[in-house]
Amino acid sequence: MEAVRRAFETLLAAGGPYNVQLSGGEPTLRDDLPEIIQLGVSLGFDYLQLNTNGLRLAEDPSYAGRLKDAGLACVFLQFDGVTDSACERLRGRPLFEQKKLAVDRCAEAKLGVVLVPTLMPGVNVCEIGSTIDFAVERIPDVRGVHFQPISYFGRYPGRPSDADRLTIPEILREIEAQTTGRILAEHFKPAACENSYCSFHGNFVLLPDGELKSWTRHDPGACCAKPERIQDAAAKKRRFQSRFWTSPNVKPCMVASDLRLGDWDLFLQRAITHSFCISGMAFQDAWNLDLDRLRECSIHVVHPDGRLVPFCAYNLTGFDGRSLYRG
Repeated sequence: MEAVRRAFETLLAAGGPYNVQLSGGEPTLRDDLPEIIQLGVSLGFDYLQLNTNGLRLAEDPSYAGRLKDAGLACVFLQFDGVTDSACERLRGRPLFEQKKLAVDRCAEAKLGVVLVPTLMPGVNVCEIGSTIDFAVERIPDVRGVHFQPISYFGRYPGRPSDADRLTIPEILREIEAQTTGRILAEHFKPAACENSYCSFHGNFVLLPDGELKSWTRHDPGACCAKPERIQDAAAKKRRFQSRFWTSPNVKPCMVASDLRLGDWDLFLQRAITHSFCISGMAFQDAWNLDLDRLRECSIHVVHPDGRLVPFCAYNLTGFDGRSLYRG
């Protein structure tokens, strides 16, 4: 616990508090996870996110509530698709029913959930559209889907080929095709606080008739965008996650009848209660590492010695699965 405290204090000394993801391994294997969350909150961190496979959330009916009471804001849930075949190929056993139950447990506890599919060619790319449908049906409990094209670390055997890769443009084309044009590639844009090749995001509002109304649009023909300081862009991203990746805390008196609202008022009201984000990040591995992207990284791991290490550099492994730099 003292090492965890030092990690929090490292972030404060580096200009925090920042948004924190508690990751692993599998963090829920620690019985003191609620105490870790409470420690972070006591030190001033107001957004703590749990990166988890969701199995303990599914198996323990009261666990999500305990994490919520401790101060957890969001569950970043490993969710590889809506069939057991994707789970069996990527995780070694059928898990879909447990993933659904984990979502239900978080909904009961009013914990915001972001579904996180690892996309692998030939395995679950065909489930992009059905995963989005699954998430939209569970708005506002599910706050978004964050796609991660596979990168090659650790257990994956051998050297990946180009056919084993999935690019961000390919993901956007699949989203458009598998939602039959309901969601368009032009609804997405790259993040401003990291390299444009690293990530994409699109923000939507679910209207009462089932339409997903986009409020993010990328104009590839625009050449006069106002420059933005990276510090300001990073702060804006942190505020967005804190507001829109958490369960909407709306009192009943704030929600007016949809029938009495005009189009714009309805949109603003639903933006509070039914916002939804589709995003993705392409992590790098030893075979496609780009130093320019690494220098502009906005996601860091707190090293035990106090350094803040870019995520992709921290996790690099060779083709034999051994860590290259973590030690």
